Parts: sequence; structure tokens; C-alpha cells
Amino acid sequence: MKKMLLTTALVGSLVSGISSANAEVKTSVTGNLAISYFAAGSDSTSQTSKSYNGFGTESQINLAGTGDLNNGLKYAAGFSWEIDGGESLGSGTGTAANAKSGTEGTYIEFINGKTVVGVGADRVANLDGIGSNFVGFGYRYISGIYTSIANTTYNDAYNQFGVYAKQGFDGGSFAVVYTPNSGATTAVTDDIGVSSAKSTVDAGPSSFTVGFQGNLGVKGLGVKAGYASETKLAAGYKDNTGNVVSVDYQMGATKVGLTRGTTTNGYTNEDRTTLEAGIAQALSDTTSVGLAYTRTDSNLAAKPENEVIVTASVGYNMGPVALTLQYKDSRDTGGVAGQDATQLGMYLGTKF
Repeated sequence: MKKMLLTTALVGSLVSGISSANAEVKTSVTGNLAISYFAAGSDSTSQTSKSYNGFGTESQINLAGTGDLNNGLKYAAGFSWEIDGGESLGSGTGTAANAKSGTEGTYIEFINGKTVVGVGADRVANLDGIGSNFVGFGYRYISGIYTSIANTTYNDAYNQFGVYAKQGFDGGSFAVVYTPNSGATTAVTDDIGVSSAKSTVDAGPSSFTVGFQGNLGVKGLGVKAGYASETKLAAGYKDNTGNVVSVDYQMGATKVGLTRGTTTNGYTNEDRTTLEAGIAQALSDTTSVGLAYTRTDSNLAAKPENEVIVTASVGYNMGPVALTLQYKDSRDTGGVAGQDATQLGMYLGTKF
């Protein structure tokens, strides 16, 4: 991490509305870069794309600032600029269908002790990423072969812009996020001063997420729990909801964890339940191994089977650079019998 101490003297302006004299801002600039390789395949003769292999990249620059306000409160602000492989610089477009580029983790926060109130996205109450794959990387499923039903975001709209509050206390913190139009994607954060049609900006439903994270005062214990709800705009449909509880415990060089989460799709009336179990073992100061099990079931008749994904991983820490090798085996993917796939992956990452 590279840290710079910047002193800014901003002149008050009726145009910007910002007035500060000799305000000291502590600014940190960090980043990360990862190169991956995947080889995935399926034995199904009905699958058009039965296999693929190739490299991928992800890079990100993070800027964050903290300081004191003139009213006695503290503040924090920042954003991350993410550029994934196959993209034009800063364009948000790319050759891959799922390519993305742009800012994330954007926020301005006001802090009073352990109480935080902020505006932004991708900051608190993130139900995504909860799981038991302690050594491996990426999402639970194998992408590009079949469509998985494994729960990931639990209908959490944390990456959409909204307002939030977080309260810390001994043993953890509690957060709540409200997003006025979670389904409108990037249209909800138009450029300042540029007007968009109401039908575009206000196209999405409102949503909220509440979450807890902490150790409840027990050393080695980790607890995460949350609930999300997205109001459907169309009449006659239920809300999209999700809830998840994840517990892990570390005993010396061994870590174990269990996760259970459910989602409800208000449009299709589909309920999905995902159960996860994982264990990781540090073999030395530099090498760890992990095993994770994920099972997801659906109430729809078209998805009668339980989707099962087993992930085995080996991680090697070289200090500023880490290497992870991972093997995934997915059975009855999408809840359909016989839709099996495997994937071998490599992840080489560094932070600066």
C-alpha cells in the first residue's frame, strides 16, 4: 500500500458549494492485479459449447480519503476503478458478453465514533461473497457451460447506489442499506448535471438490505447474517427476497464454516436454497489447502435435481504475490439431471 499525505486548500465557490481552508486529507492509493486461467468442459452431447480454455485479467485502482469536518465529525470518501479483460479503457464495454468497466465502491461517509452514515454503493451489508470456499476464488458455479442455480447475491442490491447506516459495537456491526431504484443498473447514477428521462432513471424497484457481521465477542468466530428485499413494480408479483446466515470458526491452522441462504424470485415464484460447507488447513506459513461443498435446490418442477458443486483448492503465498490452483466439479447443474461439468483454474494475484 502506498500512502500519500495531501494538504488541500480549496477556495470557497458558489459553483461547487465546497469551502475549506487548509483541510488536511489523508489519501491512500492502493490497487490489485490478477491474471487467471480456466479450462472447463462438459461431456454432454447436447451442449453446444462443451469446453473452453483461456486467460482472463482483472485490475483495479482504489482511492480513499479520510479527514475531519469543521463540525467535529470525521469523514471518509473513495472509489475504485475496475478494468476487466477485453475492455476499452474506461468505456464500460468490451468484447466479452459479461465484460464490465467503471467505478465501484463509491462512497462519502460521515463518522461519529462507531456510527457511520453514508451515500454510495458496494460499501456495507454485502451479502455477496458469503461462503465456505476459504482458499479458492471466484463464484461458486462454473460459468460458460451451464446456467447454475447456486445463490450468490441473495437478491442484495449492495452494488447499486443508495443511502446506508452502520453501527458498530463490541462483537460486530449492524448495517442497513436503502436503494431507491435497484433495477436500473448504471442509469441510476447519471453524470452530475446531465438529465435523463424519468422512465430511464426511475426504471427500477426500491430495495433494502440489513446485515450483521462480527464475532459476537468470541475469538476465532465469524458470523454473517442478512436479509434483502426488492419491491416488484408489476402488479400481481411477489417481492424478490433473500436471506443468509454464515458461521465460521478458526482453530489454529484449521478453519471450518457453514452457510445457508435462500432466495425468492417474485416473477417466477421460484425458491432456491443453497447450503455450503467448507474446511481449510494451513500446511505451513505459505501453503494452504481447502475443500468446499455447495448444494442448491429449487422448488420448480423443471429443476428437480439438487445441484452439487465440489471445489478443491491449493494456495501458495509468496508475500506480495499469491498463486491459487482450483478444481471444480459440478453435478446436475441448474437442477437438471446429467448436466455435469468440471473446471480447472489458476489465479495469480498481487496487491500494491
